[in-house]
Amino acid sequence: MAELSRAQSYTTNSPGGGCQGIRGGQQMPTDDAGVWRSAGRRRRALFPSRALWVSFGAMFRSTLLLAFFCAVLGASACRHSKPSQPKPNKPNSQQNSPKPTPWVAFQPPAEATPQLHRRWEITVKAGSRARDDAVVSALLPGIPLVNSALVWAPSGASVPSQMQGNGQVAFKAKALKAGTQAIYLAEEKESAPASGKGGVLAVQAPDGVKLTIDGKPVLTYQIQRQPVRKDIAPEYWRNGYLHPLYSPAGVMVTDDYPKDKPCQHGIWSGWQKVESEGSHPNFWDAGLKKGRVGMESVSPLWGGPFRGGLDSHQFFTDLDLRPGSTILREGWSVTAFRDASRAPYFVVDLQSSQEAMKGQPILGQNPFGGITMRGNPDWQGASHSLFLTSEGQDRAKAQGEAARWCYLGGKSGGKLAGVAILSRPQNRKQPEAVFIDPEDPVMGFAPTKNGPITLRSGEPLKLHYRFVVLDGKPDRKLFDRLWNDFANPPEVEARLLENK
Repeated sequence: MAELSRAQSYTTNSPGGGCQGIRGGQQMPTDDAGVWRSAGRRRRALFPSRALWVSFGAMFRSTLLLAFFCAVLGASACRHSKPSQPKPNKPNSQQNSPKPTPWVAFQPPAEATPQLHRRWEITVKAGSRARDDAVVSALLPGIPLVNSALVWAPSGASVPSQMQGNGQVAFKAKALKAGTQAIYLAEEKESAPASGKGGVLAVQAPDGVKLTIDGKPVLTYQIQRQPVRKDIAPEYWRNGYLHPLYSPAGVMVTDDYPKDKPCQHGIWSGWQKVESEGSHPNFWDAGLKKGRVGMESVSPLWGGPFRGGLDSHQFFTDLDLRPGSTILREGWSVTAFRDASRAPYFVVDLQSSQEAMKGQPILGQNPFGGITMRGNPDWQGASHSLFLTSEGQDRAKAQGEAARWCYLGGKSGGKLAGVAILSRPQNRKQPEAVFIDPEDPVMGFAPTKNGPITLRSGEPLKLHYRFVVLDGKPDRKLFDRLWNDFANPPEVEARLLENK
């Protein structure tokens, strides 16, 4: 047995297969079936059968599949495992072999990372006029554009401010003497600064968009066309105007659908004499049924610690020769400002842009028309109201005369309040003429008093007015100062400071 064991060797080919025989290094004879014959014992053929080749293929595919899964698992483990530190070189190792590079996390390039907490120096120059609480706006340079920033006064106190988009910040500059300047500091913040308890808020309600300052009502933009009163004829129904407008003490200073002239509404826009391709619509007296003005849309609304407001659009529709044809489209931007010193007055800006929808409509020469205000019903009659202009003219002499601002006020519920309208010098047909009704509390500027205005495609009529609503007696010095800031704002420069 020992001799046989030394002479024979066996190699296992498969779990269920036989073995190949080599006996003493001599090839054993086979029969026609390919089977070894030796000492009466049956051996497998030297070449495997067809079934055995199939088994070889299955084993080979299984081995490749197992190797693939091992490689995938190994790569995943490498990504989540801490790389091993390179071993120090041994004295007998090759000194010129490169050292392995340690694994590091990806970091974006410096120019792709937003630079937060940037700072800017803002210089406000008074110019030739003294300034007090002037509204200024500064463009803060830098990329990316700043989304939120705080403003600090030269004294180190924080100043109410608000981002306006496109990297601009608005705030009120403190008092400056003529020819002097003040330097403010703006600091970037990751999120918008909290407005605290105060601020300007615009909220849409069922009857309109309401603006409040520090919780006090300021005005409402009317969106409901049908009035609450049942005695108003349908031809007078309208929306797209401001009413009511309040003073800081809560006195309502406007009226809506007055019984003698229901075509007048708070602060509204309208033209009496219009010509468009042979048609003559009337957008002032709705009772004639020759024209209709209505709201198209109101959006967006905004608010914040310093200012808030709304944008809207109104349609002027012909009801004369071409009923239903839109002649004009007007856009409004209404902004209310919060005063840092809690001054006893509200400031509201109204910007109007009117463009022709077809043809070249002509706004005929007329002593009234445009943006007009209807005052409190208690101010009815010249003896129950007070009127004056920047030129010192009273009611009897001011009609049709040029002025920088005009004021109308009176008592309601025993409280004296009023409104001043400031005209911007960039408006069309300067200097603008004043319109004041002899008896009714109706006041405004009339751009068409000095001649007709033709609206051409791409050349809208732009008007910008500032309304100052205050309690008590009118203040001429206050109106002059606010008009100077409105007409000639201070010069503002902003410079990005280097990060330390």
